[in-house]
Amino acid sequence: MSNPEDPRERFKRPLERPNLNLPPRRKEPAEAPAQEAGLPAITPQQPQQQAPAATHGLARLLEAVAKMLQPKPQPDPKQQTPQPPATPTEAPLFTVLVAAMNGDSADGAASQALYKLLEGKTSLKVKPFPRPFQLDVMDDPALTAAVVTNTRHTVAAENADVLVWGDITKDGYRLRLSTASMPDEDRPTTFGPACRLEFPAKLEEPQLHLLYGAILAAIEPANQVQRAGQRRLLPLAAPPLEAIAAKVPVAWSMPQQRTAQLVQGHACAACALVVPPSQAGEWFQRAANAYRAAEKRLNARTDPPWEAGLIHKYLAAVLTARAERLKERAAEYLEEAVKEWRAAAESVGKTTMPQEWAGLQMRLGTALYRLDLLTGDTELLREALQALQAALQVHTRAEAPQRWAEVMHIIAQVLEVYGDQLKSPEVLKRAVDACQSVLEVRSRDRTPLAWAATRNTLGSALFLLDRHGGGVNHLLQAMEVLEEALEVFTTHGAKGPAQVAARNLGHVRKLAEDRKARQVIDPDWAGR
Repeated sequence: MSNPEDPRERFKRPLERPNLNLPPRRKEPAEAPAQEAGLPAITPQQPQQQAPAATHGLARLLEAVAKMLQPKPQPDPKQQTPQPPATPTEAPLFTVLVAAMNGDSADGAASQALYKLLEGKTSLKVKPFPRPFQLDVMDDPALTAAVVTNTRHTVAAENADVLVWGDITKDGYRLRLSTASMPDEDRPTTFGPACRLEFPAKLEEPQLHLLYGAILAAIEPANQVQRAGQRRLLPLAAPPLEAIAAKVPVAWSMPQQRTAQLVQGHACAACALVVPPSQAGEWFQRAANAYRAAEKRLNARTDPPWEAGLIHKYLAAVLTARAERLKERAAEYLEEAVKEWRAAAESVGKTTMPQEWAGLQMRLGTALYRLDLLTGDTELLREALQALQAALQVHTRAEAPQRWAEVMHIIAQVLEVYGDQLKSPEVLKRAVDACQSVLEVRSRDRTPLAWAATRNTLGSALFLLDRHGGGVNHLLQAMEVLEEALEVFTTHGAKGPAQVAARNLGHVRKLAEDRKARQVIDPDWAGR
Protein backbone atom coordinates (compact mmCIF):
# COMPACT_ATOMS: atom_id res chain seq x y z
CA MET A 1 0.00 0.00 0.00
CA SER A 2 1.45 3.24 -1.09
CA ASN A 3 1.82 6.09 1.30
CA PRO A 4 -0.76 8.81 0.84
CA GLU A 5 0.57 11.89 -0.80
CA ASP A 6 1.21 14.86 1.46
CA PRO A 7 -1.33 17.58 0.41
CA ARG A 8 1.32 20.24 0.92
CA GLU A 9 3.42 18.66 -1.88
CA ARG A 10 0.85 19.75 -4.42
CA PHE A 11 1.38 23.40 -3.48
CA LYS A 12 5.15 23.00 -3.95
CA ARG A 13 4.87 21.82 -7.54
CA PRO A 14 5.15 24.37 -10.33
CA LEU A 15 1.92 25.07 -12.09
CA GLU A 16 1.68 23.45 -15.56
CA ARG A 17 -0.37 24.92 -18.34
CA PRO A 18 -2.09 22.26 -20.46
CA ASN A 19 -1.24 22.31 -24.15
CA LEU A 20 -4.32 23.73 -25.85
CA ASN A 21 -2.54 24.71 -29.08
CA LEU A 22 -3.24 28.40 -28.35
CA PRO A 23 -1.21 31.15 -29.98
CA PRO A 24 1.70 32.38 -27.88
CA ARG A 25 1.09 35.34 -25.46
CA ARG A 26 2.57 38.75 -26.03
CA LYS A 27 5.30 39.18 -23.44
CA GLU A 28 4.64 42.07 -21.01
CA PRO A 29 7.17 43.87 -18.82
CA ALA A 30 7.84 42.20 -15.50
CA GLU A 31 6.09 44.87 -13.39
CA ALA A 32 2.96 45.19 -15.52
CA PRO A 33 0.78 42.54 -13.78
CA ALA A 34 1.40 44.03 -10.38
CA GLN A 35 0.74 47.60 -11.58
CA GLU A 36 -2.44 46.63 -13.40
CA ALA A 37 -3.67 44.87 -10.29
CA GLY A 38 -2.99 47.95 -8.20
CA LEU A 39 -0.08 46.29 -6.44
CA PRO A 40 3.34 47.82 -5.80
CA ALA A 41 5.84 47.47 -8.61
CA ILE A 42 8.25 44.56 -8.21
CA THR A 43 11.81 44.30 -9.56
CA PRO A 44 12.64 40.58 -9.39
CA GLN A 45 16.18 39.51 -8.78
CA GLN A 46 18.03 37.84 -11.69
CA PRO A 47 18.03 34.07 -11.08
CA GLN A 48 21.17 32.06 -11.69
CA GLN A 49 19.28 29.61 -13.85
CA GLN A 50 16.40 30.26 -16.22
CA ALA A 51 13.13 28.99 -14.71
CA PRO A 52 10.00 28.10 -16.59
CA ALA A 53 7.68 31.01 -17.50
CA ALA A 54 4.85 29.68 -15.34
CA THR A 55 7.16 29.50 -12.36
CA HIS A 56 8.25 33.11 -12.90
CA GLY A 57 4.62 34.27 -12.92
CA LEU A 58 3.74 32.49 -9.69
CA ALA A 59 6.91 33.71 -8.00
CA ARG A 60 6.17 37.31 -8.89
CA LEU A 61 2.62 36.99 -7.63
CA LEU A 62 3.70 35.40 -4.34
CA GLU A 63 6.35 38.06 -3.84
CA ALA A 64 3.82 40.81 -4.45
CA VAL A 65 1.39 39.28 -1.96
CA ALA A 66 4.16 38.91 0.61
CA LYS A 67 5.07 42.57 0.29
CA MET A 68 1.45 43.57 0.69
CA LEU A 69 1.24 41.60 3.94
CA GLN A 70 4.36 43.17 5.37
CA PRO A 71 3.65 46.02 7.90
CA LYS A 72 4.06 49.44 6.34
CA PRO A 73 6.84 51.58 7.81
CA GLN A 74 5.55 54.38 10.05
CA PRO A 75 6.50 57.94 9.07
CA ASP A 76 8.88 59.82 11.29
CA PRO A 77 6.78 62.12 13.54
CA LYS A 78 9.58 64.68 13.57
CA GLN A 79 9.29 65.10 9.82
CA GLN A 80 5.51 65.43 9.83
CA THR A 81 3.85 68.86 9.79
CA PRO A 82 0.93 68.88 12.26
CA GLN A 83 -2.34 69.86 10.61
CA PRO A 84 -4.86 71.87 12.64
CA PRO A 85 -8.20 70.16 13.17
CA ALA A 86 -10.79 71.19 10.65
CA THR A 87 -13.47 73.47 12.09
CA PRO A 88 -16.91 73.58 10.51
CA THR A 89 -17.76 76.86 8.91
CA GLU A 90 -20.68 78.69 10.48
CA ALA A 91 -22.94 81.08 8.65
CA PRO A 92 -23.10 84.51 10.31
CA LEU A 93 -26.09 84.88 12.62
CA PHE A 94 -25.79 88.55 13.56
CA THR A 95 -24.79 91.68 11.67
CA VAL A 96 -22.57 94.15 13.51
CA LEU A 97 -21.83 97.69 12.34
CA VAL A 98 -18.54 99.24 13.41
CA ALA A 99 -18.77 103.01 13.13
CA ALA A 100 -15.83 105.31 12.56
CA MET A 101 -14.34 106.32 15.89
CA ASN A 102 -14.27 109.93 17.03
CA GLY A 103 -10.70 111.12 17.56
CA ASP A 104 -9.25 108.52 15.21
CA SER A 105 -6.21 109.27 13.04
CA ALA A 106 -6.60 110.42 9.44
CA ASP A 107 -6.13 106.89 8.09
CA GLY A 108 -8.71 105.46 10.51
CA ALA A 109 -6.26 102.98 11.99
CA ALA A 110 -8.11 102.54 15.28
CA SER A 111 -11.47 101.99 13.56
CA GLN A 112 -9.92 99.45 11.19
CA ALA A 113 -8.26 97.61 14.07
CA LEU A 114 -11.62 97.30 15.82
CA TYR A 115 -13.22 96.05 12.62
CA LYS A 116 -10.50 93.44 12.07
CA LEU A 117 -10.74 92.32 15.70
CA LEU A 118 -14.37 91.27 15.25
CA GLU A 119 -14.00 90.02 11.69
CA GLY A 120 -12.59 86.69 12.86
CA LYS A 121 -15.81 85.70 14.64
CA THR A 122 -17.70 83.43 12.23
CA SER A 123 -21.04 84.04 13.94
CA LEU A 124 -20.80 87.77 13.16
CA LYS A 125 -21.11 89.57 9.86
CA VAL A 126 -19.08 92.73 10.46
CA LYS A 127 -19.68 95.82 8.32
CA PRO A 128 -17.79 99.13 8.56
CA PHE A 129 -19.83 102.31 8.82
CA PRO A 130 -17.95 105.48 7.84
CA ARG A 131 -19.99 107.91 9.92
CA PRO A 132 -19.01 108.62 13.55
CA PHE A 133 -21.46 109.24 16.40
CA GLN A 134 -20.53 111.53 19.26
CA LEU A 135 -21.93 111.93 22.77
CA ASP A 136 -19.74 114.05 25.01
CA VAL A 137 -22.15 114.83 27.87
CA MET A 138 -25.30 113.24 29.25
CA ASP A 139 -26.87 116.34 30.83
CA ASP A 140 -28.70 117.46 27.67
CA PRO A 141 -31.83 115.33 27.18
CA ALA A 142 -32.36 116.62 23.64
CA LEU A 143 -28.79 115.75 22.60
CA THR A 144 -28.95 112.31 24.21
CA ALA A 145 -32.30 111.57 22.59
CA ALA A 146 -30.99 112.69 19.19
CA VAL A 147 -27.92 110.45 19.36
CA VAL A 148 -29.98 107.47 20.51
CA THR A 149 -32.46 108.06 17.68
CA ASN A 150 -29.71 108.39 15.06
CA THR A 151 -27.96 105.20 16.15
CA ARG A 152 -31.25 103.27 16.22
CA HIS A 153 -32.17 104.45 12.73
CA THR A 154 -28.72 103.50 11.45
CA VAL A 155 -29.05 99.95 12.77
CA ALA A 156 -32.50 99.63 11.18
CA ALA A 157 -31.48 101.17 7.85
CA GLU A 158 -28.44 98.89 7.54
CA ASN A 159 -30.52 95.84 8.51
CA ALA A 160 -28.07 95.17 11.32
CA ASP A 161 -28.46 93.87 14.87
CA VAL A 162 -26.10 96.10 16.82
CA LEU A 163 -23.92 99.17 16.26
CA VAL A 164 -20.53 99.63 17.92
CA TRP A 165 -19.62 103.32 18.17
CA GLY A 166 -17.60 105.62 20.38
CA ASP A 167 -14.33 107.51 20.78
CA ILE A 168 -10.58 107.16 20.87
CA THR A 169 -9.14 108.74 24.01
CA LYS A 170 -5.64 108.99 25.43
CA ASP A 171 -6.29 105.76 27.36
CA GLY A 172 -7.75 103.76 24.46
CA TYR A 173 -11.25 102.93 23.24
CA ARG A 174 -14.49 104.16 24.78
CA LEU A 175 -17.27 102.18 23.13
CA ARG A 176 -21.07 102.12 23.25
CA LEU A 177 -23.57 99.65 21.83
CA SER A 178 -26.93 100.44 20.21
CA THR A 179 -29.73 98.32 18.75
CA ALA A 180 -32.70 99.21 16.57
CA SER A 181 -35.13 99.40 19.48
CA MET A 182 -35.40 101.84 22.35
CA PRO A 183 -33.34 100.87 25.42
CA ASP A 184 -35.62 98.72 27.58
CA GLU A 185 -34.90 99.53 31.22
CA ASP A 186 -36.76 96.41 32.30
CA ARG A 187 -34.22 94.23 30.47
CA PRO A 188 -31.22 93.57 32.75
CA THR A 189 -28.76 93.45 29.84
CA THR A 190 -29.67 96.86 28.45
CA PHE A 191 -26.56 98.90 27.69
CA GLY A 192 -27.98 102.30 26.76
CA PRO A 193 -25.98 105.42 25.88
CA ALA A 194 -24.61 105.83 29.43
CA CYS A 195 -22.98 102.39 29.44
CA ARG A 196 -19.38 102.78 28.24
CA LEU A 197 -16.92 99.98 27.54
CA GLU A 198 -13.30 101.02 28.11
CA PHE A 199 -10.52 99.09 26.33
CA PRO A 200 -6.76 99.67 26.00
CA ALA A 201 -5.57 101.10 22.68
CA LYS A 202 -3.83 97.86 21.73
CA LEU A 203 -6.55 95.35 20.94
CA GLU A 204 -5.70 91.77 21.89
CA GLU A 205 -7.50 88.51 22.63
CA PRO A 206 -9.01 89.58 26.01
CA GLN A 207 -10.64 92.61 24.37
CA LEU A 208 -12.05 90.37 21.65
CA HIS A 209 -13.65 88.06 24.22
CA LEU A 210 -15.11 91.01 26.13
CA LEU A 211 -16.49 92.83 23.11
CA TYR A 212 -17.91 89.63 21.63
CA GLY A 213 -19.65 88.77 24.89
CA ALA A 214 -21.04 92.30 25.16
CA ILE A 215 -22.42 92.12 21.61
CA LEU A 216 -24.13 88.77 22.25
CA ALA A 217 -25.68 90.16 25.44
CA ALA A 218 -26.85 93.38 23.77
CA ILE A 219 -28.50 91.78 20.73
CA GLU A 220 -32.27 91.42 20.75
CA PRO A 221 -32.98 88.40 18.50
CA ALA A 222 -35.27 89.12 15.56
CA ASN A 223 -36.31 85.51 14.80
CA GLN A 224 -36.19 81.97 16.07
CA VAL A 225 -32.86 81.22 14.37
CA GLN A 226 -31.19 84.13 16.15
CA ARG A 227 -32.78 83.17 19.46
CA ALA A 228 -31.43 79.64 19.11
CA GLY A 229 -28.01 81.00 18.15
CA GLN A 230 -27.89 83.34 21.11
CA ARG A 231 -28.99 80.55 23.44
CA ARG A 232 -26.14 78.37 22.12
CA LEU A 233 -23.38 80.98 21.89
CA LEU A 234 -23.81 82.87 25.15
CA PRO A 235 -22.88 80.01 27.51
CA LEU A 236 -19.86 79.27 25.30
CA ALA A 237 -18.69 82.89 25.51
CA ALA A 238 -19.03 83.05 29.30
CA PRO A 239 -15.96 81.01 30.48
CA PRO A 240 -13.36 83.31 28.81
CA LEU A 241 -15.11 86.31 30.32
CA GLU A 242 -15.04 84.73 33.76
CA ALA A 243 -11.32 84.01 33.41
CA ILE A 244 -10.56 87.60 32.38
CA ALA A 245 -12.69 89.09 35.16
CA ALA A 246 -11.03 86.83 37.74
CA LYS A 247 -7.57 88.02 36.74
CA VAL A 248 -7.80 91.39 35.03
CA PRO A 249 -4.46 92.63 33.64
CA VAL A 250 -2.92 94.97 36.19
CA ALA A 251 -1.83 97.30 33.38
CA TRP A 252 -5.47 98.13 32.65
CA SER A 253 -6.92 101.28 34.18
CA MET A 254 -9.72 101.04 36.73
CA PRO A 255 -12.45 101.91 34.17
CA GLN A 256 -11.05 99.19 31.91
CA GLN A 257 -11.04 96.70 34.79
CA ARG A 258 -14.65 97.65 35.60
CA THR A 259 -15.51 96.97 31.97
CA ALA A 260 -14.33 93.37 32.37
CA GLN A 261 -16.60 92.88 35.39
CA LEU A 262 -19.49 94.71 33.74
CA VAL A 263 -19.39 92.65 30.54
CA GLN A 264 -19.24 89.44 32.53
CA GLY A 265 -22.30 90.58 34.49
CA HIS A 266 -24.26 91.44 31.35
CA ALA A 267 -23.31 88.16 29.65
CA CYS A 268 -24.32 86.10 32.70
CA ALA A 269 -27.60 88.00 32.99
CA ALA A 270 -28.29 87.33 29.30
CA CYS A 271 -27.56 83.62 29.86
CA ALA A 272 -30.03 83.58 32.75
CA LEU A 273 -32.75 84.82 30.42
CA VAL A 274 -32.20 82.17 27.71
CA VAL A 275 -31.32 78.99 29.64
CA PRO A 276 -33.97 76.75 31.26
CA PRO A 277 -35.33 78.03 34.60
CA SER A 278 -33.55 75.23 36.45
CA GLN A 279 -30.21 76.76 35.39
CA ALA A 280 -31.15 80.43 35.57
CA GLY A 281 -30.56 80.89 39.29
CA GLU A 282 -26.83 80.18 39.02
CA TRP A 283 -26.42 82.61 36.10
CA PHE A 284 -28.31 85.35 37.96
CA GLN A 285 -26.01 84.85 40.94
CA ARG A 286 -22.90 85.06 38.75
CA ALA A 287 -24.18 88.30 37.25
CA ALA A 288 -24.82 89.82 40.68
CA ASN A 289 -21.34 88.80 41.85
CA ALA A 290 -19.75 90.40 38.79
CA TYR A 291 -21.57 93.71 39.34
CA ARG A 292 -20.51 93.75 43.00
CA ALA A 293 -16.93 93.12 41.91
CA ALA A 294 -17.20 96.09 39.54
CA GLU A 295 -18.49 98.24 42.40
CA LYS A 296 -15.34 97.47 44.40
CA ARG A 297 -13.26 99.03 41.63
CA LEU A 298 -14.91 102.42 42.06
CA ASN A 299 -12.97 105.31 43.54
CA ALA A 300 -15.24 107.71 45.39
CA ARG A 301 -12.67 110.52 45.11
CA THR A 302 -12.09 110.36 41.36
CA ASP A 303 -15.12 108.62 39.81
CA PRO A 304 -18.35 110.60 39.36
CA PRO A 305 -21.31 109.41 41.49
CA TRP A 306 -23.31 108.31 38.46
CA GLU A 307 -20.74 105.54 37.77
CA ALA A 308 -21.86 103.90 41.02
CA GLY A 309 -25.46 104.62 40.10
CA LEU A 310 -25.17 102.63 36.87
CA ILE A 311 -23.74 99.61 38.71
CA HIS A 312 -26.58 99.78 41.25
CA LYS A 313 -28.96 99.93 38.32
CA TYR A 314 -27.55 96.79 36.66
CA LEU A 315 -27.62 94.90 39.95
CA ALA A 316 -31.20 96.02 40.66
CA ALA A 317 -32.34 94.91 37.20
CA VAL A 318 -30.82 91.44 37.69
CA LEU A 319 -32.44 91.01 41.11
CA THR A 320 -35.80 92.14 39.72
CA ALA A 321 -35.58 89.75 36.77
CA ARG A 322 -34.65 86.88 39.08
CA ALA A 323 -37.63 87.50 41.33
CA GLU A 324 -40.02 87.64 38.37
CA ARG A 325 -38.66 84.68 36.42
CA LEU A 326 -38.00 82.14 39.16
CA LYS A 327 -40.68 83.19 41.71
CA GLU A 328 -38.75 81.37 44.45
CA ARG A 329 -38.02 83.84 47.27
CA ALA A 330 -39.46 86.55 45.02
CA ALA A 331 -40.29 88.95 47.85
CA GLU A 332 -36.76 88.65 49.26
CA TYR A 333 -35.08 89.41 45.92
CA LEU A 334 -37.53 92.21 45.11
CA GLU A 335 -36.86 93.83 48.47
CA GLU A 336 -33.12 93.71 47.74
CA ALA A 337 -33.78 95.10 44.25
CA VAL A 338 -35.72 98.04 45.71
CA LYS A 339 -32.69 98.95 47.84
CA GLU A 340 -30.50 98.94 44.72
CA TRP A 341 -33.03 101.01 42.73
CA ARG A 342 -33.07 103.56 45.56
CA ALA A 343 -29.26 103.70 45.64
CA ALA A 344 -29.13 104.13 41.88
CA ALA A 345 -31.69 106.95 41.89
CA GLU A 346 -29.77 108.72 44.66
CA SER A 347 -26.43 108.41 42.83
CA VAL A 348 -27.59 109.59 39.42
CA GLY A 349 -28.48 113.27 39.58
CA LYS A 350 -31.45 114.79 37.80
CA THR A 351 -29.35 117.66 36.45
CA THR A 352 -26.41 115.52 35.36
CA MET A 353 -28.29 112.68 33.63
CA PRO A 354 -31.99 113.55 33.55
CA GLN A 355 -33.05 110.70 31.25
CA GLU A 356 -31.29 108.09 33.37
CA TRP A 357 -32.64 109.66 36.55
CA ALA A 358 -36.23 109.59 35.28
CA GLY A 359 -35.84 105.99 34.12
CA LEU A 360 -34.57 104.98 37.56
CA GLN A 361 -37.50 106.70 39.27
CA MET A 362 -39.86 104.82 36.99
CA ARG A 363 -38.22 101.44 37.70
CA LEU A 364 -38.15 102.14 41.42
CA GLY A 365 -41.86 102.91 41.41
CA THR A 366 -42.59 99.73 39.44
CA ALA A 367 -40.52 97.56 41.80
CA LEU A 368 -42.25 99.05 44.86
CA TYR A 369 -45.64 98.36 43.29
CA ARG A 370 -44.73 94.72 42.56
CA LEU A 371 -43.34 94.24 46.04
CA ASP A 372 -46.61 95.50 47.50
CA LEU A 373 -48.50 92.89 45.49
CA LEU A 374 -46.47 90.25 47.35
CA THR A 375 -46.48 91.82 50.82
CA GLY A 376 -49.57 94.07 50.98
CA ASP A 377 -47.53 96.92 52.51
CA THR A 378 -49.46 100.13 51.75
CA GLU A 379 -46.45 102.32 52.50
CA LEU A 380 -44.71 100.85 49.47
CA LEU A 381 -47.52 102.16 47.24
CA ARG A 382 -47.16 105.68 48.62
CA GLU A 383 -43.43 105.64 47.86
CA ALA A 384 -44.16 104.19 44.42
CA LEU A 385 -46.49 107.06 43.59
CA GLN A 386 -43.86 109.58 44.65
CA ALA A 387 -41.20 107.99 42.44
CA LEU A 388 -43.50 107.73 39.42
CA GLN A 389 -44.66 111.32 39.73
CA ALA A 390 -41.01 112.39 39.92
CA ALA A 391 -40.36 110.60 36.61
CA LEU A 392 -43.05 112.74 34.98
CA GLN A 393 -40.88 115.81 35.62
CA VAL A 394 -38.68 114.60 32.73
CA HIS A 395 -41.02 112.36 30.74
CA THR A 396 -43.58 115.01 29.87
CA ARG A 397 -46.57 114.44 27.63
CA ALA A 398 -45.45 117.17 25.25
CA GLU A 399 -41.84 116.00 24.76
CA ALA A 400 -42.09 112.23 25.27
CA PRO A 401 -45.76 111.20 24.92
CA GLN A 402 -45.19 107.44 24.73
CA ARG A 403 -42.89 107.34 27.74
CA TRP A 404 -45.31 109.65 29.58
CA ALA A 405 -48.14 107.23 28.77
CA GLU A 406 -46.05 104.32 30.08
CA VAL A 407 -45.45 106.07 33.41
CA MET A 408 -49.09 107.16 33.69
CA HIS A 409 -50.29 103.62 33.08
CA ILE A 410 -48.15 102.37 35.98
CA ILE A 411 -49.55 105.18 38.14
CA ALA A 412 -53.06 103.98 37.25
CA GLN A 413 -52.17 100.42 38.29
CA VAL A 414 -50.75 101.65 41.60
CA LEU A 415 -53.84 103.76 42.28
CA GLU A 416 -56.07 100.81 41.47
CA VAL A 417 -54.36 98.56 44.04
CA TYR A 418 -54.07 101.40 46.55
CA GLY A 419 -57.76 102.28 46.22
CA ASP A 420 -58.77 98.65 46.61
CA GLN A 421 -56.69 98.30 49.79
CA LEU A 422 -58.19 101.49 51.25
CA LYS A 423 -61.65 100.70 49.81
CA SER A 424 -61.58 104.30 48.58
CA PRO A 425 -63.81 105.30 45.61
CA GLU A 426 -61.88 108.59 45.38
CA VAL A 427 -58.55 106.83 44.77
CA LEU A 428 -60.16 104.41 42.32
CA LYS A 429 -61.69 107.35 40.43
CA ARG A 430 -58.17 108.77 40.06
CA ALA A 431 -57.08 105.43 38.58
CA VAL A 432 -59.92 105.59 36.06
CA ASP A 433 -58.99 109.18 35.11
CA ALA A 434 -55.33 108.18 34.65
CA CYS A 435 -56.31 105.36 32.29
CA GLN A 436 -58.51 107.64 30.23
CA SER A 437 -55.62 110.13 29.91
CA VAL A 438 -53.33 107.36 28.69
CA LEU A 439 -55.90 106.30 26.08
CA GLU A 440 -55.69 109.80 24.61
CA VAL A 441 -52.10 108.93 23.61
CA ARG A 442 -52.32 105.19 22.99
CA SER A 443 -54.53 104.12 20.10
CA ARG A 444 -55.80 100.71 19.03
CA ASP A 445 -54.40 101.16 15.52
CA ARG A 446 -50.86 102.35 16.34
CA THR A 447 -50.13 100.55 19.63
CA PRO A 448 -52.75 97.79 19.94
CA LEU A 449 -51.15 95.80 22.77
CA ALA A 450 -50.37 98.89 24.87
CA TRP A 451 -53.90 100.12 24.21
CA ALA A 452 -55.35 96.78 25.30
CA ALA A 453 -53.22 96.77 28.46
CA THR A 454 -54.59 100.18 29.41
CA ARG A 455 -58.15 99.03 28.68
CA ASN A 456 -57.58 96.03 30.92
CA THR A 457 -56.42 98.28 33.78
CA LEU A 458 -59.39 100.60 33.17
CA GLY A 459 -61.84 97.69 33.28
CA SER A 460 -60.34 96.41 36.52
CA ALA A 461 -60.48 99.89 38.10
CA LEU A 462 -64.13 100.31 37.04
CA PHE A 463 -64.97 96.92 38.51
CA LEU A 464 -63.39 97.86 41.87
CA LEU A 465 -65.03 101.28 41.78
CA ASP A 466 -68.41 99.63 41.32
CA ARG A 467 -67.74 97.12 44.10
CA HIS A 468 -66.62 99.76 46.62
CA GLY A 469 -68.83 102.62 45.51
CA GLY A 470 -71.89 100.99 43.93
CA GLY A 471 -73.48 101.78 40.59
CA VAL A 472 -74.41 99.33 37.82
CA ASN A 473 -73.13 101.71 35.14
CA HIS A 474 -69.52 101.14 36.21
CA LEU A 475 -69.96 97.38 36.00
CA LEU A 476 -71.36 97.55 32.48
CA GLN A 477 -68.51 99.82 31.37
CA ALA A 478 -65.99 97.44 32.91
CA MET A 479 -67.46 94.53 30.98
CA GLU A 480 -67.31 96.45 27.71
CA VAL A 481 -63.67 97.58 27.98
CA LEU A 482 -62.47 94.18 29.19
CA GLU A 483 -64.12 92.45 26.24
CA GLU A 484 -62.28 94.83 23.89
CA ALA A 485 -58.95 94.21 25.64
CA LEU A 486 -59.44 90.44 25.47
CA GLU A 487 -60.25 90.64 21.76
CA VAL A 488 -57.03 92.52 20.96
CA PHE A 489 -54.84 90.28 23.14
CA THR A 490 -56.30 87.18 21.50
CA THR A 491 -55.92 88.57 17.99
CA HIS A 492 -52.23 89.37 18.54
CA GLY A 493 -51.43 86.09 20.28
CA ALA A 494 -50.61 87.67 23.67
CA LYS A 495 -51.52 84.60 25.74
CA GLY A 496 -50.46 85.87 29.17
CA PRO A 497 -52.28 89.23 29.02
CA ALA A 498 -55.27 87.49 27.43
CA GLN A 499 -55.53 85.16 30.43
CA VAL A 500 -55.45 88.14 32.82
CA ALA A 501 -58.13 89.98 30.85
CA ALA A 502 -60.28 86.86 30.69
CA ARG A 503 -59.95 86.35 34.44
CA ASN A 504 -60.92 89.99 35.12
CA LEU A 505 -63.85 89.69 32.74
CA GLY A 506 -64.99 86.56 34.55
CA HIS A 507 -65.06 88.45 37.87
CA VAL A 508 -67.13 91.23 36.31
CA ARG A 509 -69.65 88.86 34.75
CA LYS A 510 -70.00 86.88 37.97
CA LEU A 511 -70.70 90.03 39.99
CA ALA A 512 -73.25 91.16 37.38
CA GLU A 513 -75.04 87.79 37.52
CA ASP A 514 -75.07 87.81 41.33
CA ARG A 515 -76.64 91.25 41.39
CA LYS A 516 -79.20 90.29 38.80
CA ALA A 517 -80.19 87.25 40.86
CA ARG A 518 -80.60 89.38 44.01
CA GLN A 519 -82.87 91.95 42.37
CA VAL A 520 -86.45 91.89 43.71
CA ILE A 521 -89.23 93.44 41.69
CA ASP A 522 -91.60 95.35 43.96
CA PRO A 523 -95.23 94.37 43.03
CA ASP A 524 -97.96 96.96 42.91
CA TRP A 525 -99.78 95.56 45.93
CA ALA A 526 -96.70 95.76 48.17
CA GLY A 527 -97.23 99.46 48.80
CA ARG A 528 -101.00 99.32 49.41
